[in-house]
Amino acid sequence: MDPLWYKDAVIYQLHVRSFFDANDDGYGDFEGLRQKLPYLEALGVNTLWLMPFFQSPLRDDGYDISDYYQILPVHGSLEDFRRFLDEAHARGMRVIIELVLNHTSIDHPWFQEARKPGSPMRDFYVWSDTPERYKGVRVIFQDFEPSNWTFDPVAGAYYWHRFYHHQPDLNWDNPEVEKAMHQVMFFWADMGVDGFRLDAIPYLYEREGTNCENLPETIEAVKRLRKALEERYGPGKVLLAEANMWPEETLPYFGEGDGVHMAYNFPLMPRLFLALRREDRGPIEAMLQETEGIPESAQWALFLRNHDELTLEKVTEEEREFLWEVYAPDPRYRINLGIRRRLMPLLGGDRRRFELLHALLFTLKGSPILYYGDEIGMGDNPFLGDRNGVRTPMQWSADRNAGFSRAPYHRLFLPPVSEGPYSYHFVNVEAQQENPHSLLNFVRRFLGIRNRYARVLGRGSLRLLPVENRRILAYEREYQGEKILVVANLSRYSQAFDLPLEGYEGLVPVELFSQNPFPPVEGRYRLALGPHGFMLFALRPKQEIERLYLPDWAAPEEEMAGIPQDLPTVPLSGGVEGLFIDTLVDERARASFLSALGRVLSERSWLASRPKQVGLKDALRLQKEPPLYLTLLRLEGEGGSLEAFLPIALRQDREGPGLFARVRGGGGGYLFELSQDPGFYALLLRRLAQGFEGRSLKAHYRGRHPGHVPEALELLRPGLAAGEGVWLQVGLIQDGGLDRTERLFPHLSLPWVRRPVGGLYWERGRERRVLALTGTFPSGQPQEAFAYTLRLAREGLARLQDHPVGEGALGLMADALRELEALVRLLGVRLALLHRALQEVEGEGDGVPLLNRGLGAFVEVEGEVFLLALGKEGRGLPLRDLARLAYDLERALYLAAEEMEGAGPWVDLAADFLEEALFQAYQEATQGALEALEGFPQLMLALAQEQALREEKPSRQEVLKRWRRRTGEGGG
Repeated sequence: MDPLWYKDAVIYQLHVRSFFDANDDGYGDFEGLRQKLPYLEALGVNTLWLMPFFQSPLRDDGYDISDYYQILPVHGSLEDFRRFLDEAHARGMRVIIELVLNHTSIDHPWFQEARKPGSPMRDFYVWSDTPERYKGVRVIFQDFEPSNWTFDPVAGAYYWHRFYHHQPDLNWDNPEVEKAMHQVMFFWADMGVDGFRLDAIPYLYEREGTNCENLPETIEAVKRLRKALEERYGPGKVLLAEANMWPEETLPYFGEGDGVHMAYNFPLMPRLFLALRREDRGPIEAMLQETEGIPESAQWALFLRNHDELTLEKVTEEEREFLWEVYAPDPRYRINLGIRRRLMPLLGGDRRRFELLHALLFTLKGSPILYYGDEIGMGDNPFLGDRNGVRTPMQWSADRNAGFSRAPYHRLFLPPVSEGPYSYHFVNVEAQQENPHSLLNFVRRFLGIRNRYARVLGRGSLRLLPVENRRILAYEREYQGEKILVVANLSRYSQAFDLPLEGYEGLVPVELFSQNPFPPVEGRYRLALGPHGFMLFALRPKQEIERLYLPDWAAPEEEMAGIPQDLPTVPLSGGVEGLFIDTLVDERARASFLSALGRVLSERSWLASRPKQVGLKDALRLQKEPPLYLTLLRLEGEGGSLEAFLPIALRQDREGPGLFARVRGGGGGYLFELSQDPGFYALLLRRLAQGFEGRSLKAHYRGRHPGHVPEALELLRPGLAAGEGVWLQVGLIQDGGLDRTERLFPHLSLPWVRRPVGGLYWERGRERRVLALTGTFPSGQPQEAFAYTLRLAREGLARLQDHPVGEGALGLMADALRELEALVRLLGVRLALLHRALQEVEGEGDGVPLLNRGLGAFVEVEGEVFLLALGKEGRGLPLRDLARLAYDLERALYLAAEEMEGAGPWVDLAADFLEEALFQAYQEATQGALEALEGFPQLMLALAQEQALREEKPSRQEVLKRWRRRTGEGGG
């Protein structure tokens, strides 16, 4: 176990009493909490802070303890607690409970015994014959208590209490008190709890002439507590100090790493609200600087709201007056020296401010704490006494009692918020869980980012950036070379600004919610943010971003560098024509050439199966120097034979893709197949534009391209290149698909079908075949549809990878995959329209005329999707074409998941979601049900088995495993 786990913690604070009632008695209990652990796990929290659940008369919400060793019966039994704790640990969650060291309830047996005259327990509490001792010590709950002393008629003396009169302070000058409290800590630690919140820790000791707060004796007692804890259990259990003090008074609690592990950052919390209303980062920067310098092993706990008032004790009088005026103008919401409001009402229901404050909570230095219900924007009830208005039942649904309990309303420990905009009828988990735009799903998405970068945001350094615009707060978090940039607009108006990023040149800011890369840093960086907007960026090297978006068919640069050690050799006695021209053939050289070519073609994913044997059917020289030949090949494999059209070049250097053999003799050099070389496609287009004519021994080659000729073409995939609104498609596989495309496309009136304008043709007598086609589409940056799908899959899964698949997964997924879902639905509609149009052209028959291709038939340009080619002739059930698209979708998801940790569990769910969208869109467009839908699993299995023969890539194997599982045919 990492002893510094608390630095990576995301803490969720809850009342057991307020969370969920499993036995319908009106009080939340441990069984109810155990049942809701899947919700908390899906939310993204990893640590639970439980408020007091011990035996208590509940005059102060459980902080008045009458028995430290017993659980309040309405919460369950010790066995219930153990079951909850075991399941929390099994889910990877840690549990922190309260250790109330300063005081007990007056009902505690210790106090009842101490009241008796002459009792040996008298010294467990602080007594006086006069209330004049410790004069000048402030009264904390000044709205409720006139003094820190209360007279007890049984004892005939006054007892000391820093809080309510029913909470007498323990006497820590008595060693037996300290020993007794250590035993309490050991009892719960033995049971397995992971840490303790030290309630009201500054007030343990009293000394005349002091304010009785943060005394040296208190600091030493805290150190003894930690020493006792670690001597018994070793490192790993945590002490969290509630010390609501000024920075210089709080820092001593950390000691030199031998005090508490964590302390609440009370000085920072109110300054977040102050900076937000003043629209100036000054208060935040000041407190960040004041709270620096804690030990390396220590950690601040950050929070926005909790079960108490928003305390304004440790602000200046002027700050307090300002905060009261802007956040609690109604005196009903003021209590003691604070504001008794929940977060969302405190912010006036402003979602932008809610999101901005959470952005700061989750990215500033420290471990964040969420108060239960704040993730859905729960409201409060000012008419409940004390601070009970912010401790109402969790709002699970719009059902009876907010889904918290089935008990009669009058038996609930507190009524749920049931009126106004925060009523449980409108604000509840159930309503927000499946809504991708809800507060709940915003918090879940953000916590996914927080957990992904837990080391950077929990342990990393923080450096403020000196932006000239003071409404902008910008800082860099860094840990072991990994950098996160946070930029926040504290203003209610849009702001433009320059970030001083000199020294970061060459890094690319990648926005963490969308995973979109921004332009590389070249110095000062211009940005703009909307009202209360914020952005989070990972700063990554440019080369890393380029590698991330490498097409799936392309070899990484490192694989292309150098010559493979086992590169085949082709012995050539004469010129290169001896490899291609039958009348000049060098049989030995051709055999070596075809063997080497077969070897490299077995690695090409655009081939349906690996060829066992390669034969040369025809060849034509396209270019003399350096030699480049167009070849027609016959490929024999396990699945039968097929023909391929492939350009082959001989070069003297070894640079470029497609190297497959070394030539010995005949001038030497290296042989390349050019299916992945954009230079070949540009050359071929130029020759077609000139009006191409050529004759081989066996056939005529004729071609034309009447349109614009770009200077260069970009390779979208092997066989397809484009540039400046022009595309060139080469029929690497000669299956008749391009012939069918040329014949049918002119008769299709669909605006997204791009008719060819030119091409290259092989003609021998009456036999004719299309080797290539050219055409145009609107200006813009084109992408082959599979590459576009893969990009959207990467972006979507990156937004999901840090979330566990659990409750509310559909809402998160629908939002994360929104662009991909839109593409899938568009493809479903267009496939339906294509089937109808093809049937009109090709006539009625058995089944519909099929596309017989997957995503590779389409190209995306500026958000529009165009069809460029059909597959081979064929008719059948529409489900076959839908299966081809579904297969490519699944492969894109698995490919994307390979690149990111934590995305794998989402793939099956995402595939089901997208395939349902595909079927639904197709059926809506055809206004009919799909035939033989029950056969889809077997169809997918057969397709996955066939496609797995193409290449041994994990993504294809994962799709095959998925459909073996679905059909019950084994194989993982």
